[in-house]
Amino acid sequence: MAKGFLSLAQSRKTAHEFSSKQVSKADLLRILEAGRWAPSFLNLQPWEFVIVKESQAKEALLKSAYYGIYTFGDFKGLPPVVVAIVLKKKYWEGQYGYPRRDKPGVFEAYLSIAMPASNMVLEATDLGIGSAILNVNAYVAERTLKLKDGDTAPLIVCFGYEKPGAKARKRSRKPMESLLHYGHYGGKE
Repeated sequence: MAKGFLSLAQSRKTAHEFSSKQVSKADLLRILEAGRWAPSFLNLQPWEFVIVKESQAKEALLKSAYYGIYTFGDFKGLPPVVVAIVLKKKYWEGQYGYPRRDKPGVFEAYLSIAMPASNMVLEATDLGIGSAILNVNAYVAERTLKLKDGDTAPLIVCFGYEKPGAKARKRSRKPMESLLHYGHYGGKE
């Protein structure tokens, strides 16, 4: 029986230790298909995906990741596959938060590329495959992936099977009542 969406969302976690077990081509294609069906601003789908399996390229991308204290050193074993989400420059322009009628601004473009990442990690979770979403140094990503024409890859998603006995990080969320406001910010029900 299929999991409900909330159960799936609650079971998703960031993998920090990957085993060497490979992700099958069929499973990777399902994950990519979930990303392809993500929503986007004006349905522009301003993304393309680069599948990275070569160790040196994966290592370069991971070493450039920004995640607070979460650095490449926190990974135990390279993930078998990394998917770089390329933001195509031809689909966006303008300033922060100022979309044109036919193109998103920077803000909308970056929000749009988060959507396939979310869809992909949820599909991977449903398949029993671990994942980690990381934002990376744009210059390193552009050089490593040989991007052109102002395209950039601010997000990568790592996929692989979590190593048996991997250290589990405590997962928690803020209490629901601390997140809700009614009618206006600070408004009570």
